[in-house]
Amino acid sequence: MPLIFSISLTAQEASQIDQLRIQVWADLDPFPGSFDSPSSVGQSESFQPQADDKLAIFEYAINRTKEITPFLMSGMLNGWMFEYTPFDKTRRVEEYWSFEEILPFNPSINHITYHAPKAMDDRLVCWAYCNKTPMQKQEYEHWSSIVHPHIKGIGKGPVEAGFEGIKEACSQAAKNAVREYWRTKIKNKPKEIDGKLLLIRNPRIYIKDGNYVVDLDFFLETDKIIEYTLY
Repeated sequence: MPLIFSISLTAQEASQIDQLRIQVWADLDPFPGSFDSPSSVGQSESFQPQADDKLAIFEYAINRTKEITPFLMSGMLNGWMFEYTPFDKTRRVEEYWSFEEILPFNPSINHITYHAPKAMDDRLVCWAYCNKTPMQKQEYEHWSSIVHPHIKGIGKGPVEAGFEGIKEACSQAAKNAVREYWRTKIKNKPKEIDGKLLLIRNPRIYIKDGNYVVDLDFFLETDKIIEYTLY
């Protein structure tokens, strides 16, 4: 059975205009699933971690949460930029995708607070809050205007890669969202698409078949589209 733990707020979802509020989680075990098997820890089925073991387990999850949260908050506050060259078999063009933060998360500007931590299903789950600056509120109003379409995509990244696996999954979700949107808008494949994405709503992250799976929503700003001039 796949292990699925989805981050989704539905009716509890708060406005993103003034304050960001997302639910985040991190595995208590660096190698998810190993604590489910007595043989993996060399103990009987009644094995219970000692106090030092529990502290070490929670320390790992806390540190991972503090990696994941600023990365997601950066996508929601400042956005991510991308460059995309679609695969074109006829022209023998390989797919190219570049994805990075527009601005690194700055904790001196946006302080993150964590609330209501709880151990659930071998995970540490908590709520993360972050207030916006007046300029960031104005930027969100700009992003949410009708000229920026709402797009969405799903991506995967290997669990064994840890935080880098989640980043890879987010990058893939962004690429799939951009590709699927422009596939319906442009008749012929372009040479290159450059733009920006603002992560909106709440990221939905779970584990399935050894991969982190992320389901993300974005506002899209397309800076330029370069068409092929010659076949």
